[in-house]
Amino acid sequence: MKNKHLEPINNVRNYLHNIWELTKRNMRIFLKNKTSVLFSMLAPVLILVIYILFMGEFQVDMIANNLPESVEVSRKSISSITHAWMLSGIVGISSLTVALNSMFIAISDKERRVIDDFTASPVKLVNLTLSYFISAFILTFVICFLFLIIGIIYLIIATGVGFTFLDLFSLFGILILSTLSAVIVLMCITTFFKTTSAASSFTGIFSALVGFLIGAYLPVSILPKGIQNFANLIPGSHSTGLFRTVFMKRMIESLPEGISPEFIEQIKGTYGFDLQIFGAKINSSHMYLYLTASIFVFFIAYLVINKWIKKK
Repeated sequence: MKNKHLEPINNVRNYLHNIWELTKRNMRIFLKNKTSVLFSMLAPVLILVIYILFMGEFQVDMIANNLPESVEVSRKSISSITHAWMLSGIVGISSLTVALNSMFIAISDKERRVIDDFTASPVKLVNLTLSYFISAFILTFVICFLFLIIGIIYLIIATGVGFTFLDLFSLFGILILSTLSAVIVLMCITTFFKTTSAASSFTGIFSALVGFLIGAYLPVSILPKGIQNFANLIPGSHSTGLFRTVFMKRMIESLPEGISPEFIEQIKGTYGFDLQIFGAKINSSHMYLYLTASIFVFFIAYLVINKWIKKK
């Protein structure tokens, strides 16, 4: 009788152990592939290089030239805002590029028919799918968390502006939401790829394009309205926007008194503190809801896509 009572617990334990072993296998493969790790970090490094060489001074000049003549603000104070904008873009795009590169394991397994070998054994397809999701989430979260910590330390040193415990807690929560959303969205997209060569071609285009669309390379507000509306429908834009609400809020609060509320609103609008979709203003509360909803919507989409592919 005692063994019968323990049997369900043992089954669950074995089930979870099986998934975890598959997850560890996926992470080992990713970390052994130096090219995947390098390409995961290429887009964030590219943003940093572009910002240092070109965009940094340009952004500072753009804000300084729009300041009222009666208000004096140091370039250091202005650069603190652009630093926060840049860092938000780095963390935002990192979640997408790392998630995409971590999904190459699933594509490679499909291409080499490793999935068929697994499913021919006692390993179930659902276990394998869960392992891809969990490994992608862990890898993406850890790498982005490192970027986030380095970025926070850099901002504190460069600007002298600190962050509260609530700010840090908010950033941690945003990173979890951002990672979940990025992984499930990229799982949907990469489901259609059958070869790693096709996925590699897509990665180059995706990394460059998504950087512009989420406002990582330059503010989305300077793009045509139609592109702005499309860009702000992307979940990654909301992830980046949420990071900005935390980072830029502290920088804006550190500005000297005398700056008009209208100018502050202009900065928020220009640098994606608030988003605009078809004329509607999207604040941080809406972004949280949108990002959470995207996780469930794309999860359902993933199930539908897989069901459709199996019928083909």
